[in-house]
Amino acid sequence: MSHGSGKDAEVVEALKIIAPELDDRGYDVFMDVDKLRVGDPWSPALYEQMYLCDAAIVLLGPNTIAESDWVRRESEILMSRRFVRSLRTVLPCFLGTKKTKLARDRGFGSLLTLQVEMGQREKNPLPDTGLTLQITQWILDEFAPVAGPPGDGAFFAWAKRISGYLRVARNQDYDSLIDIADALKCSREEILHVKASVGAELFLAHMLFRTGEAVRQESENLLPAAVAALRPSLGSDRLRYLASELVPSWVDPEAAIHFAPAHPPQNGGTSPLVLLRARAPWAAEQHIKRALCNAPKAFKHRALTIYGEMPQDEESPYEDLLERCREALREVFDIPPGYPLDPSRVRSRERREYLLVNANGYDLKDVADVVNLLHEDYPWLVIVVLHPELLPERKLLNDLDMGRAVKVDFSEDLEMRSYSFMRDLEDAAGHVG
Repeated sequence: MSHGSGKDAEVVEALKIIAPELDDRGYDVFMDVDKLRVGDPWSPALYEQMYLCDAAIVLLGPNTIAESDWVRRESEILMSRRFVRSLRTVLPCFLGTKKTKLARDRGFGSLLTLQVEMGQREKNPLPDTGLTLQITQWILDEFAPVAGPPGDGAFFAWAKRISGYLRVARNQDYDSLIDIADALKCSREEILHVKASVGAELFLAHMLFRTGEAVRQESENLLPAAVAALRPSLGSDRLRYLASELVPSWVDPEAAIHFAPAHPPQNGGTSPLVLLRARAPWAAEQHIKRALCNAPKAFKHRALTIYGEMPQDEESPYEDLLERCREALREVFDIPPGYPLDPSRVRSRERREYLLVNANGYDLKDVADVVNLLHEDYPWLVIVVLHPELLPERKLLNDLDMGRAVKVDFSEDLEMRSYSFMRDLEDAAGHVG
């Protein structure tokens, strides 16, 4: 926020309203009066903010126009960024005066030209008035709230990726975001946020993500229709990538936490083991993606086929399971062809590594023996055991030396609904059909 630092009462009044409101909406607001301490090098810090900001507000009163060379310099830098399209939003606000000759003579001509453009635009035009409260409200209407858990960098990055697709769609067709809002049955107030110049895509990204939770709530899920609304403005590849980003939105974040334990286990902690009541590996995969905020290349996993789906030899079920797990781990650990799976050569890496074991058809004792043996060699490996029936009691798990396991219940009904939701999203994005 560029301003004259107390030179104009109207500007001071606007600052007192705008700054705390934008802060409440989730924005990091920079004003030199608040953010620079005595002794800080003013020019380098201010230049850094002007070249890094995502949006700028320039507040000009008559005294600022007449006296402040610094605000004029700031406005020139911000407008030059806008001219080369590295800064999309600059909001010029002349408060307490309508006299333009002095402003133009003092070097604020580009801001005056932008002011005229914004007054003539169809969406949220700049009011033709110098009234502070009216201008202030116009500024705030340009900023959609930034939703989501504060301080959660991974989740914010996830929302930013989704908002990036929405920005592409908006650049192709300005009304495409309104089409999504209509498909989501957004309220009148929410649609106003979608029309905002700043933060609209991020706001809508959170709306899309939150809509996926309807799968757990057994309510109408509007997400496939919202994705389908983007077909005219997004290419097929982008639309498929967007759909894949949104698929894990149905997963309960409280349940997903258990799929991202400390990595690697800290202070001699127990090896990570999850018992998931589910039939298919894709359910576990979606929990992993939700736990890691779908971050690219954040994990590698391998899922075993159900026992009995592959030809069996003379080995016992225990030996068969152990061999299949070891073969799967060769892929998880990127073991080159011809090299043995040697625990002494395998180390934990920055990405998380998972093995999904389908217990259907195996005796639970055989599963426990294999899991415990693997964890002796690879204590950081996250093993997810899929169990289609009621999860075993804690006493039985303790007896099998699986007391460390975290049990995640997952109803058959929810598994059916979430799978249908995933297929509906794929259809909407053009994967099939």
